[in-house]
Amino acid sequence: MIVVLFLVILTLLAIYTNPFIRKHNTKIYIVATLLSILAFIFKDKPIATPFIQGFLGLSFFYIVMITGAIDKKYKIKSKFVTLRKEYSIIGFIVITPHALNYTIQGLDGTRSLEWFGLISFLLMVPLFITSFIKIRKKMTSKTWYKIQSLAYIIYLLLFIHLILNYTQTINLVLYLFLFILYFVLKTIKYAKTGKLR
Repeated sequence: MIVVLFLVILTLLAIYTNPFIRKHNTKIYIVATLLSILAFIFKDKPIATPFIQGFLGLSFFYIVMITGAIDKKYKIKSKFVTLRKEYSIIGFIVITPHALNYTIQGLDGTRSLEWFGLISFLLMVPLFITSFIKIRKKMTSKTWYKIQSLAYIIYLLLFIHLILNYTQTINLVLYLFLFILYFVLKTIKYAKTGKLR
């Protein structure tokens, strides 16, 4: 249920500190990277759990994901849209300790390799790279959108990964609710506009 807390915090940050996050995004990326490195080093410590278990990264990605499904008539959408780039970059940074930890365990035989999670993480890499403005400017809009469309495959893989690897029943219920909500909102929006973006 810690994901719910993170979702609330990230929503409040989007509403009340939006300009600050955009203005200082590079500094925030650096802080997120340092915290992620520390979390990986001290992965056995309880304080590292949100990083190692992927709860924090999932929360960032869900905000990014649900933004595309929210109807534009709701004010919160504009807040999320302007932070979509920052949240996706931070989300990738903070999910990396989780991906590395479980991939290493899968390769050394400590646990089975989580293929759905690993593939979704690998697909995130090009999205992460092309999220930076300097990289995006070197690409055509058509190419950029094609790469970004990988997000839909990632969402599906993440959903399967979460359903197969939940640790508590309450988490399963939460994941089902969050993803069903996304698919319902996205379907309604697509029915109205005929566009996936």
